[in-house]
Amino acid sequence: MKKTMVLALLLVSIGTATAQNASEKKVSKFEFQANGKLGFARLKQTNNVPLSGNVNGSDLLLAYKMSPKWSVATGVGILQFDANPTIAGNTASIRNSYLQIPVQFVGDYNLFHGTEPKDPKLFLTLGVGLYANTLLKQEVETVTGNTDTNNMGWNFGLSTGVGVKFILTDALNIGLGMESQSEFSKMKKNGVEQRIEQMNTLYLRLGLSL
Repeated sequence: MKKTMVLALLLVSIGTATAQNASEKKVSKFEFQANGKLGFARLKQTNNVPLSGNVNGSDLLLAYKMSPKWSVATGVGILQFDANPTIAGNTASIRNSYLQIPVQFVGDYNLFHGTEPKDPKLFLTLGVGLYANTLLKQEVETVTGNTDTNNMGWNFGLSTGVGVKFILTDALNIGLGMESQSEFSKMKKNGVEQRIEQMNTLYLRLGLSL
């Protein structure tokens, strides 16, 4: 009788452990993120009025989940600024190509708090961060010819963002939102100082758990 009871308890214990393991999800703390963004920016250069133009870019980031709500991400990004200034009375074309190294802190907040399902699928995302920025190449095209200038210096800026994140699967999510950037220092080369005073973009983000 005792052997039967011990065997029954052992089977129950094994069954309980198996059920718990089956119900538990393995959650990775690391996530690969790919961002695409499109918007507008204002460039300020020495002895020139602020120049408005279009921007587009992308980021490749590695994010680490510090807590259930907060994560930190870093990686590399590329950004292109296009505008049409007036030089000596003639319309010109300018294209700046930047490389950025961002560090971002992002919080995810369940939009249905209080009536949240067991596995929420929709989150409000709030982000803030810093980034280092270098102007790799500036291309200026005028009626008299073209000029290219490389490696025009480094500066630093602040970024903020707000958006929504949709959980598609345990390993895949997508985000939509708006990001703003503003550089608080100037890059300088050959006596010319410049910085992007303000940039606003819409972004599409794809996240993949590793």
